[in-house]
Parts: sequence; C-alpha cells; structure tokens
Amino acid sequence: MVKTSRAAVVPKPSADLIIEEYEVPELQPGAALMKVGLAGCCGTDVHLWHGKLAGVPYPLILGHEVVGTIESIGPRPIEDLDGNELKVGDRVGFHDVTDTCFSCYYCLIADAPTKCPNRKVYGITMDSTQFPRLIGGYAEYLYLKPGTHIMKLPDHVSFEGASAVGCAMPTAVHTVLRSPMTWGKHVAIQGSGPVGLMIAVLTNVSGAASVTVLDKAKNRLEMAKKFGATDILNIGDTTLEERKEKLREISDGHGPDIVYEATGNPKAIPEGVELVRDGGSYTICGQYTDHGSVEINPHLMNKKHLDIKTVWGSRTLHVYRGIKTVAENYDRFPFEDLVTHRFSLDDAQKALEAQEKQVSLKAVIQPHGD
Repeated sequence: MVKTSRAAVVPKPSADLIIEEYEVPELQPGAALMKVGLAGCCGTDVHLWHGKLAGVPYPLILGHEVVGTIESIGPRPIEDLDGNELKVGDRVGFHDVTDTCFSCYYCLIADAPTKCPNRKVYGITMDSTQFPRLIGGYAEYLYLKPGTHIMKLPDHVSFEGASAVGCAMPTAVHTVLRSPMTWGKHVAIQGSGPVGLMIAVLTNVSGAASVTVLDKAKNRLEMAKKFGATDILNIGDTTLEERKEKLREISDGHGPDIVYEATGNPKAIPEGVELVRDGGSYTICGQYTDHGSVEINPHLMNKKHLDIKTVWGSRTLHVYRGIKTVAENYDRFPFEDLVTHRFSLDDAQKALEAQEKQVSLKAVIQPHGD
C-alpha cells in the first residue's frame, strides 16, 4: 500500500507552485486510489494559478484532466460507467465533477446540472487542506472519492490519446449537442485550440458538409487539417469581409449554418455574429473566464434571426461520449499528437508557463516519468 504522495501545489494565486508530500489516507468503501499516468495542463489551470475563478480554495492541487491506473480499491467493489467491475491495474479516466446533488432546482427542474450549487470539481473547487487532500492530478496519486464516475480506457487508447479527452472533448460534446448539428451542415469554428479541434472532430464525424476552422496560429491551423477541418482561414492574413466571402463560397453562397466560438477571446463574439448565415446558429463555449466586455449590435442578431446558445461545464454524459468518440475514431484522427509537451512533476510550473504562452498545444505532467 502506497503511504505518501508528492503533489505540486499552488499556495496562493499567482505564486509559483511548490512540491509537498501528503499521506495517502485509508480508502473509504467505494473509493479508489489512482496512480496518475498523465495530468493535462489546461487553460483553466492557468486561470486558477492566477486566481481568476471565484470560489476556489487555496492552497490548491491543480489537475482536473487526469488518466491513470487503479492502484488500490477500498473495501467495497466499484464499477465503471458501463457496469464493469474495476480491478487493480485497470487504466481509467473519470469525470472531474463530483457531488452534483440531483436534488436542487438546477438538477431537477431547470435540467442544468452544470449549474448545481453543490458541485465539486477535482483540481478546481475541492479543498486540499481537507480529507482526502489528494484531489488534483498534479500529484503522484489521486484519491477517487466514492461516487466518482469512472471509465475504463480501451486497450488501444494510450494515456496520450485519452488526454485528448481532457476537458476539451467533453466541452466540445456539450457544445455540439447544444447546437442544431445534423448531417449536411456547413460549420465554422473560431479557434483551433484543443476545444476547437475536438469540435472539428465531432462535426466531421456527424456528417458536416464542410468544417472551416479560423485562427491566427499557423501551427494550430495546420493541426486542424488533421482533425477534420475541410478548410482553414487565417484571421491574421484576411479581413473580416474576405472571411465572410470565403465562408459564403464554401457554403453555396449562404454562409455557415452553425458557427462555434472556442477562442476565449471576447472580441471573437461580434465577428461570430457576422459570420453565421441568416437564420443560422451561434454556439459559444470559450468564454469560461471573464476577459471583459465587447460592443455588440443586438439589432444585427435580431435581424439575422439567429439561434444563440451558450455552454457551461460538462456532464458525465459528455465525458462518456467523448471517450467513446476517441476510441471509435482512433485510427481516423491523431489524438496522441495533441500532446506536444511533457513535464515532470517537479517542472509543473514550467508546464503552466508553456500552456499560458501557447508554446504547447497540450502540455501534460507525467508524475512518474514512465
């Protein structure tokens, strides 16, 4: 039985990470201990490092995108979401949200469990000073609480490939399900980061007639071609009018049926409204952190008769569908290529900095170096 675990900790907002050692607590019935294989370094982790999200307890062990191996199981058997009994040595992922109550207004009436006020999230809102303490993936071991929704990873999906799911794929699944995506639609995606690339995958496998990805990062646009984009547009080399004209050309003269925003930049929103065709749909998922306001013309939205949707968080369904999509399309898309930078636990600070500067497409922390 493992007795201790090292973890990288944010002591307070904007402070450099420090390495601390924790005792591994006794496992409760229904709990499991995960040996962390890879912990994704997400854009949200950068925001958390700088203290930009409310309701977050510090000191904090970051890491909500985690895959690994079952190290030990508590005194009661546990199953994954397909009903398979989990065993020591199984390779798994899990939904980072826990303690959603399914008894409040948002869970039962509004059908919006991502807004449940009782939700807790590994590596974000769980307190590392309280039991079980090991609640973030920037650690050698992670305590999976009773009730955590776990999925066994298919044998042909590597940890690197599964890391593509992270929170990008569940966010993308939620986003596409919130939109009127059906076979034959013309799609445009603002942003070619991990979320934008996963939206490209999902719309491609859903039968989109065209998938155009817009960004200014040439390396990310080239990556988009490998993840289902039929066309790319560099916003640094074109004007808005040129982009609108190109999108009309791609879509039989009408413009995209659906535009997805996955940039995190508020300035993308007015352009998205301009790009989508009259009577089309605009789905916004990238504005997770408050980066300020932009001026927008509500008359244009009304005149264009747009269907506008927004997306917040993910449900277990989205994680489940995401892992299944990766597994079923593993030979079609190079999911492993999303992981461009690997760091040791001792270099977790460098991982955050690489992700913040967009040096990496997806940086991961490899606590055990194997």
